[in-house]
Amino acid sequence: MAGSSNARPSVLVFATGGTIGMRATDKGLAPDPDFAEVLESLVEEITHPLGVEWRINHLLPSIDSANADAGTAPRIARAIRARVRTHRPRGVVAPPGPHTLAYTAARLAFDLSDLEVPIVITGSQLPHGDPDTDASAYLSLAIRTALRAAPGSPACIAFGGSILPAVRATKHSSTALSAFSAALPLAPSPSGLPAATQAQEARDPARVLTHRFVPATIAADLRAAVGGSPDGLILECYGSGNAPMGRPGMLGVLREICAEMPVVAITQCESGGVNLGRYVVGHELAAAGVIDGSDLTVEAATAKLGYLIDNGFSGAELGTLVGRNLVGECAGV
Repeated sequence: MAGSSNARPSVLVFATGGTIGMRATDKGLAPDPDFAEVLESLVEEITHPLGVEWRINHLLPSIDSANADAGTAPRIARAIRARVRTHRPRGVVAPPGPHTLAYTAARLAFDLSDLEVPIVITGSQLPHGDPDTDASAYLSLAIRTALRAAPGSPACIAFGGSILPAVRATKHSSTALSAFSAALPLAPSPSGLPAATQAQEARDPARVLTHRFVPATIAADLRAAVGGSPDGLILECYGSGNAPMGRPGMLGVLREICAEMPVVAITQCESGGVNLGRYVVGHELAAAGVIDGSDLTVEAATAKLGYLIDNGFSGAELGTLVGRNLVGECAGV
């Protein structure tokens, strides 16, 4: 649906589900079957005073973003790429739902970094029908941001009145309307993405899991974390990249896992990053084959490792790329 049947749309909106498109039921919030019409009204109300054309693309099925899987963000990226090629808009807005929005936004930033069209991700903490909904305000912010941004601008999140870099943002509150923040700005002088060694469609999307160390962690817990045979693992370490390497069997288990899949260390801290050369236990992580993840957020680390695996990178080359600033996601090592 478009604001005009003849003019080229200035903004494309991709509806994928999420809280913005839900309504209250006796069992809790659930997708609203009438949201398509509601969204058209919202977009028309926002864009009409701006004098711009618009088009909405509904990606079905509409889902609760908590049900997003490894293939969700790549699927959205492929749809955006195809529609941008056809319609050549000035900007794209995607509201994928707040639960996994930071994960989706980070992956879109990698998948679509070569597009010259600004990509703005948004959503809402409250459904469109709630008396205090933030849906219209955040959608308006996203549309205006997409129209103002320069061609080739990095993907960003428009939420809570703020514009945040997609590869630096994380969700810090389950209730606040300003639910997202970025402790660090985009890292300067990104190198850009290397040419893929294989097409993403050639394999199932990579499943990248995380494991957070706590004082009770033992080696068997780490082995159990990869029991479902993921394609990659993110270790959320203490401080500057520390882990309980003194636990019986921990070093051996890590060596085994690193031989099976790429393993990346990041910090549990809100800011800063890892430096595996600072402590003895960090040296032991590196010796086991763990990759230094610099100051990647957990969302960006998951997205980056998944992107690299999906595009055919492996071994030493993948390890080098994880530590390199590709699209502003990390300071680099």
